[in-house]
Order: sequence, then C-alpha cells, then structure tokens
Amino acid sequence: MRGRVFAWLNLAYRFALHVAALPWRTLAGRRDAERFLGAVLPEGYAPLEPAERDAYPAFMGCINCGLCSLVCPALREAPASAWAEAWTFVVGPARSIDRAALAHAGAPRCVRCGECEAACPAGVPIARLAAMVERLATRPA
Repeated sequence: MRGRVFAWLNLAYRFALHVAALPWRTLAGRRDAERFLGAVLPEGYAPLEPAERDAYPAFMGCINCGLCSLVCPALREAPASAWAEAWTFVVGPARSIDRAALAHAGAPRCVRCGECEAACPAGVPIARLAAMVERLATRPA
C-alpha cells in the first residue's frame, strides 16, 4: 500500500512540474526548433514545407509504370544513370526523402514541362516532386 501511495504522489509531482513548465516551453520553442534542426539536418532529413506535406500522399501514388519516362524531354537527352528513368526519380525520393541529394544529382534537371504529369495514370505531381527534391538537395547545411 505504501508503495502505491508513493507512486501516486510521484506521478502527481511530475505532472505538476510538467504543467508548471508549459509557459516556459512556449517561450523556449524557437530554441527547441533550432536544436531539433541541428539534430536532424546532419542526418540528411529536412522538414517539408506545408504545401509539400500536403502533396506528399500524392507523391506516394506512383505505380512504377514508366510512362513518364517515355514522354520526358529531359530524359531523352540525359545519359543513363541510376536515376535515369522518371518513375525511378519519383519512387526514390517519395519512399526515402533523406536521399534527395542523390536523386537530384543523378537525375536530369526537370524542365517542368508537365508532359510526365499528363502521362501519369496515377496523377503524381512530378513537377512538384522535382521542385521539392531540388529544394531539399540544395538546402543550406
């Protein structure tokens, strides 16, 4: 019985400390955000912009059909690489966003002509994905 009472008192004490510290946490929020970015940016992760977060489920809709590769004018002129096909470009960053620099370096520069999006049966916004990958790959370290 004594152990339970001690546990409840300890829980109440910790909860009171948590509630009392809430106003200070909102004042220190900016410093917490800087600490968070300092921890995740070296690992290759960067926060998405709100519009990118909203569009992210559409990026995941790629079915790997390769139709975008057939119509992409930038791919017709680009040398073959690991990211040589547009569907690979779409699937790679959509599934592993920390590899944006790899995808950006290996893929031809998207001219945002919209032909790949028009050919995509899944409606993946490839030009928006290309812009997101470019932003993530070229962000300041």
